[in-house]
Amino acid sequence: MKTYNFIKISNNKNSARDFIVDFTTMKDCKLRMQILKSQHRLHKKTGRGIYRPAWIYIELYDYSYYKIATKECETHVEAKQYAIELYNKEFTKLNLGKTNVNTQAKNIVSFK
Repeated sequence: MKTYNFIKISNNKNSARDFIVDFTTMKDCKLRMQILKSQHRLHKKTGRGIYRPAWIYIELYDYSYYKIATKECETHVEAKQYAIELYNKEFTKLNLGKTNVNTQAKNIVSFK
């Protein structure tokens, strides 16, 4: 079993509705964000690398992030499913009474 850290990355102008949940086995979430920034810069220069939805928030420059959970998961698929649950739970909590439309898994960051 691996320990996964789940990170909420949000647009500071609309953090209740515009965010993603990223997950990693790295112990330090700051390191994960630095790697995402480096991958983004490399991709912009060379076009290489796997696209990451978190790059949208990095390009905004006005974003924030923090660890929202830690969980032991046996597989990457299990971690991704938990990230989806966290995303939906967070969205519902922050938008209670504002909307009755729940979200899909479209904003979940995944890696291979």
